[in-house]
Amino acid sequence: MRKLVIAVVVWGAALPAWASEGSAETFLGLPVVLWKTLNFVGFFGLLAYLLAKPMAAFFRTRREGIGRQLEEATKQRQEAERLSAEMEQKVASLEGEITAMQERLRREGEKEREALEKQGEAEAARFLAQVEQEAARRVEEARASLSREAAGVAAELAIELLEKELTQADRERIFTSTLERLKTRAAGGVQ
Repeated sequence: MRKLVIAVVVWGAALPAWASEGSAETFLGLPVVLWKTLNFVGFFGLLAYLLAKPMAAFFRTRREGIGRQLEEATKQRQEAERLSAEMEQKVASLEGEITAMQERLRREGEKEREALEKQGEAEAARFLAQVEQEAARRVEEARASLSREAAGVAAELAIELLEKELTQADRERIFTSTLERLKTRAAGGVQ
């Protein structure tokens, strides 16, 4: 409305300039410029009258739509803030869970290491016992083998010594003495 008043004032100030412009053209006793101006004002007045309600309804609807969009944007922002807070809480919770899981895994790893160390020590002790048993068995076998070989060598040396040192008379005396002992045993008396 204020613009319409300003337009009428401007038109009123410009009217004398148009009127003095030259021609005294008139229509029904009024200058043509006045008729043109009345025609212009009437046209725009009618246009404003016809468009006032639809334009007002359009702008009201537009204002309400913007208000709804603003409310929806506010709700969405609040929902986003809520979701953001939930996500931050979940992330903090996950960080706590991760820390707890790392600590639990570390403890379990230490227990497993200790168990493996004990198992390794037991396996080592069992292996050492087996090695010692095997070594003792082999030492016994070696001793028995050495004893057999030593007895064989001693017998061979004794035979060689007897063959060298024993004379025919010594052989006959040993033979006779052995024969006497056998006869005595055979007769029932053990000597």
